[in-house]
Amino acid sequence: MIKEHKLEKANFRSLIENDNIGKVDERINIIEVFFDTEEHVTLLELTELLMEKGYDYEPDFIRQCMTRWIDYGFAQEVNFDGQRSCYEHCHLGKHHDHLICTKCGKIIEFCEDEIEDLQLKIAAQYRFKFSSIRWNYTVFAHNISKEGVA
Repeated sequence: MIKEHKLEKANFRSLIENDNIGKVDERINIIEVFFDTEEHVTLLELTELLMEKGYDYEPDFIRQCMTRWIDYGFAQEVNFDGQRSCYEHCHLGKHHDHLICTKCGKIIEFCEDEIEDLQLKIAAQYRFKFSSIRWNYTVFAHNISKEGVA
């Protein structure tokens, strides 16, 4: 598990213990598997990852956990241009953009300082301040497979 995820896991444990919502260990198992992947995952994909690790939880329970994590700010549900709804991690203070292939649905996250600087410059030019930034670039990759660019 990535170092920053250990802190998130500790924070999450504290939150769910204080909420008295029960099944703390089961919820921790789910968040560990979620944090172990840096990919965008659907509920079905997360369920499959859990089963690969030997956990067999009802989809409704997993959905309930994901909803709770969204409420806590650990995850967000995203839907890219009508494609499948999926979950991704929320890392406080870290921003990224997405390239989304219209052909295969592959999602690539990236962060480019020049783009970030340009966004801030344009906002300042028009006397705006960002409350949040979300850029998704819908692309058609000519030579892409599910494994990546060929």
